[in-house]
Amino acid sequence: MDHTIVDLFARPIIKTKINIDGIIDIFNQVVKSNGKNNITQNSREGLLHYHNDSNVFEIYDELKEFGNELHKTANFVYQNILNHQNTVSITNAWFNECGVGGYQFMHNHCNAVLCGTLYLIADKNTCIDFQSPFGLSETSSTIFDKPSHRQNEFGYYYHSDMTTFNVVQGDCLFWQSYIKHGYPPNKTPNRLSLSFNLMPDKVNSYYRI
Repeated sequence: MDHTIVDLFARPIIKTKINIDGIIDIFNQVVKSNGKNNITQNSREGLLHYHNDSNVFEIYDELKEFGNELHKTANFVYQNILNHQNTVSITNAWFNECGVGGYQFMHNHCNAVLCGTLYLIADKNTCIDFQSPFGLSETSSTIFDKPSHRQNEFGYYYHSDMTTFNVVQGDCLFWQSYIKHGYPPNKTPNRLSLSFNLMPDKVNSYYRI
């Protein structure tokens, strides 16, 4: 049957490329040795967060210039792609190191409007999952008939509530903070990424944060 599809309220995941020359060395030689007292280890073995309650660009002089370049990219995403007038600032930034078998449970970030992750060590198996923000309401009754996950005859993916992105070294992803994300048991040896949160410097062009 002939039909037309219009995507309604699409949510973007923005991918950019970032020059990461020297950043892995800084992590191994500076952050990893100095950040021993600032490691959060999840209950899932093999997943470590370095300074996840701080901003590594403010802690380490070796990362300040790189942080400034990442900040410029973030503002391009926020203003030129997402069409905001205000600028954003990096509120916190941290490194994530994951061994084979470790994983990240699905979660979102309440202390940001925009999130990002830069992939420093990645291979063909490195991925991240995003969960649809649309679904059952927790405050009102909703009739929901869960669709089949069989392949759609037209190639559509409207039935899927999860999307997997494969990433490579140097990929930097940005997404709106309410979108849940995580990844299944990791297959990449020494998977390493740098994640960050961003908040607007003003709200509605009037109220400074």
